[in-house]
Amino acid sequence: MCGACGRTTVADPALGPVRTMRQHLIVAGAVNAVCAGLPGAPKVTALKDGWMLTGAAGYSSQCQTLQELWSAVLGCFTDASVLENLRRRRLAYAADPARAGLPARAAGLLPDTPEQTQGAFE
Repeated sequence: MCGACGRTTVADPALGPVRTMRQHLIVAGAVNAVCAGLPGAPKVTALKDGWMLTGAAGYSSQCQTLQELWSAVLGCFTDASVLENLRRRRLAYAADPARAGLPARAAGLLPDTPEQTQGAFE
């Protein structure tokens, strides 16, 4: 719990013990860049304590960790060919030397299919 505001804070292993708005903005930009142009791609917006994912038909989900965010993103895609394209894009984004650091970590964090993520974080 935050001593200043009384809100419960959620630890995120990918971002470390202190989470900043700058980190959230970088992660949102990385996820949006990886998903850009894919059919049904969600839009990720940075919040001070996480991210808001907005998908097709008004679907929205607030995510507090990077793992939750990628699980929600993967859930937006149902077509196997789109999921494979997303996997390739994530790997290419994470491997790009121009995106070293947090953007690469954000893109390459999770397994590549929703089936692999179910139950993995329980």
